[in-house]
Amino acid sequence: MISDVKILLVDDGTLSSLRVMAGLKNNGFDYIELAVNAKCMFDYLDRGSFGLIVSNWSRLEMNGNEFMELVRKNPVSKDIPVILLTAPSDHLQPEEMFANEDVCLFPKPIDFKSLGNAIQDVLEKKEISNRSL
Repeated sequence: MISDVKILLVDDGTLSSLRVMAGLKNNGFDYIELAVNAKCMFDYLDRGSFGLIVSNWSRLEMNGNEFMELVRKNPVSKDIPVILLTAPSDHLQPEEMFANEDVCLFPKPIDFKSLGNAIQDVLEKKEISNRSL
């Protein structure tokens, strides 16, 4: 069941990460762990099997492109779908980015019902692509 997916939230902002965790839990996602930055994310990934990574596009140590490069280079995380939360100030062109990857750019401010739907869509696409392999 999709609501049983284990989510790794990567966020260096304490208040925003607590808000995102609460929003996800309120929408039926109960298995969420928090990594406080991209570098310690791999400690979590090495200890458990995660079905989804949710992270901010902008973080203190790197931007979303650098983050995705790090995620996709690592054998543990290279196939995990990712949702990147973006702010209006990020000025991204999502249709040009990550076209062939399991990546969803999701706008802030966060509507958690819509985020839940986006998570469901990303996970269903991943499940379908896994079946076709």
